[in-house]
Parts: sequence; structure tokens; C-alpha cells
Amino acid sequence: MSAPHHVILIPGFFAFAGLGDLRYWSGVDVALQRAFEKFQLNVEIIEIETLPTASIRYRAARVLEAIARCCEKDDGPIHLIGHSTGGLDARLAVIPTAALPTSADIKACDRVASIVTIATPHHGTPLAGTFGSAMGQPILRWLSSTAVIGLEQGKLPLSTFLRLGAWAVKLDDVFGLEQTVVDQLYAQLFNEFTDERRKALIAFLQQVAGDRSLIVQLTPDSLDLFNATTADPDIAFGCVITRGRRPTWRRVVAQYRDAYAQALYGLYTLLWLVTSRSDERYLPKLSEQQELAFLSGYGTLPSPSDNDGMSPTLSQVWGEIIHVTDADHLDVMGQYGDRTRPGIHADWLPSGTGFDGKKFLQLWSDVAAFVTRKARGA
Repeated sequence: MSAPHHVILIPGFFAFAGLGDLRYWSGVDVALQRAFEKFQLNVEIIEIETLPTASIRYRAARVLEAIARCCEKDDGPIHLIGHSTGGLDARLAVIPTAALPTSADIKACDRVASIVTIATPHHGTPLAGTFGSAMGQPILRWLSSTAVIGLEQGKLPLSTFLRLGAWAVKLDDVFGLEQTVVDQLYAQLFNEFTDERRKALIAFLQQVAGDRSLIVQLTPDSLDLFNATTADPDIAFGCVITRGRRPTWRRVVAQYRDAYAQALYGLYTLLWLVTSRSDERYLPKLSEQQELAFLSGYGTLPSPSDNDGMSPTLSQVWGEIIHVTDADHLDVMGQYGDRTRPGIHADWLPSGTGFDGKKFLQLWSDVAAFVTRKARGA
């Protein structure tokens, strides 16, 4: 029997493979596995850990190391799928001339057959300019450092916090607020907050406090230089494009009974407005295939202001467009409201796009179809 194809999932900004039972890729592995079985392609799906806010160069080194580990196992082809900045990590990892901080052999990348990027800001995002400012970075460092101190030394406050969390989860159910983000965080991370989970969360926050280079590198200016100096090797590139719904007051009023949803929608509104300020100079000129994909999926070409709350829609274009969808930046990872799956799967960013389980499965089926097509040389 021939070796399986290795499909490596690369997380994006604030990446984590898992904190407790909280998963970055929620249900993606299952959706992909089922799709590949339908296409009769034997695959091994691998989720890798990377650095949450570190430089793309260091994150790409982690990707290269994962590729090298696959090469040590067998001679199966390798496919990379990166969400958000994970797509940039994948692109840099396979560049033969890239000087990455790792001893892994770049020749391992000869086995990479395809790269799929999901909602990746290839041409930058205005959001990075705001949070990478002189104020943004120190605030992020202070918040993460303070949280680390609390987790390391504040045992009494921490136990009190966990107790209050349990009460809050029970209390909000009385008001009909079930399966919220708070419920999910408590159930999957804080309910059984073992010493192992505490140490994992501390390590994650220490990484954020120690290196936040990624934020500055996601500005349109930085990505303009990145693209100019990073020539793609002979690998098939595909991309999934997302577009969130323009915020409206009607949506705020519709959620008047859900304080959590209102607060998160307020966050989405702020993120969407900042991200909508794209400079057309940095956006790509679309190919015929890309234009047709947009017209087929959206009925029109996106405007420079269109975005998914974090990444401008046009900034996500790189290679063949294999799927376009109305979704916010977190929906496509499985972080949309879903009561049909076991457990709690809350909507982390209630943007009102209408993204659901059916659209989730179709998206990942199209990704699997692209990988399968390239695996078979089509």
C-alpha cells in the first residue's frame, strides 16, 4: 500500500493546537477526513503547534520542521493548509532561499505538492497598523504578562475567579443564555483547570508577551515587501476567500436579550470598520479565473472595503480561488454557532453572516477536492 498524503494544518494569529479541550480547528479534521474518503484519497491529517504572535520567520521554521518530520516517516506527498497568517507561514516555509532559524533541511519542501490558504491577508490588513502601533504592542504585552503573574502566583484569586465563572455559567442559563462563548470557555478550559492546563496557558501567554513581531509584519507595507521578495516555487496554490457582513444597528437591536452576543458584535463592528480601510494600492489585480470565481460566488466583485472582520477580502487572493463564502474570520475554523454537534460550539464572532454547518462542510469539501486534484496531477 502506498504512503498516505500528509495534510498539515497550520494555525494563524494567536495560534494554539489546543488549550484543554478548546480546539483551534473545531471539527475541521473530521470534515476533511470525510471529504477525502469521498474522493478516495488516503490522507493523514496533522495539526501543528506554532508561535502565537511571533515573527513569520520563526513560525515558518515550525512549519518546515513539521514537513521534515513527515519526510522522515515515509515518502508520501505533503499538502499545507494555513488559516489566516498560517498561510503566510506556509508560503515562507517552502522558499528555498529563506533563512529560517531551524536545522531542518529545506529539501524536504520538494515533497510539498500544494498549499491552500484560508482567509490569509496576503496583501496585509489595516488592523495590523492599529494594533501594532506604539500603544497597541505594549498593551498586549502588559495584558499577557499580567495574566501570567496571576496564573503563576495568584492561587487564591484564581480559585475565586474559577468559582465565579461556574456561578456565571449557571446564572446566565436562567436567562436563556445557553451555549455561549463563556459557557464554551468554561466547559473546555476552566471547568477542570488542572495544573497541566494552567502551565499550558502560562506558556501560551509567555510566548505572546515575549514576541509580538507578527502584528507589525501584517501591515500592507510589510506584506508588500514580503511579496516582492518571496517568489513562489513550483507548487499549486489555492485560496479560500471570506467576506463578513457589513455591521448594522439592526443586528445590535436583534440581539438585545443576549449581552454576550451584543458585546462580541460590538467587537466585530470595531474590527470590521478598522479592516475596511484598505489602501487600493496594495490590493492585487485579479486574473480571469479569480474574477469569475468572485462573480460565481458573490454575484459581484468585492470592494476594497469588504472584509471578514480581520482580513480584507481582496487581500486574501493568492493563486486559484477554490471557494468563496460569506463568513467572518473565525467561522471557517468551525467557530460558528452550532447546536447540532456534541458539546458546546458557540459563535465566537456573531457577525450575522449566516455561516452554518452545511456551508462549513461545503467549504472543506472544496478544499479537499482541490488537494485531491493536485495530488492526482490535474
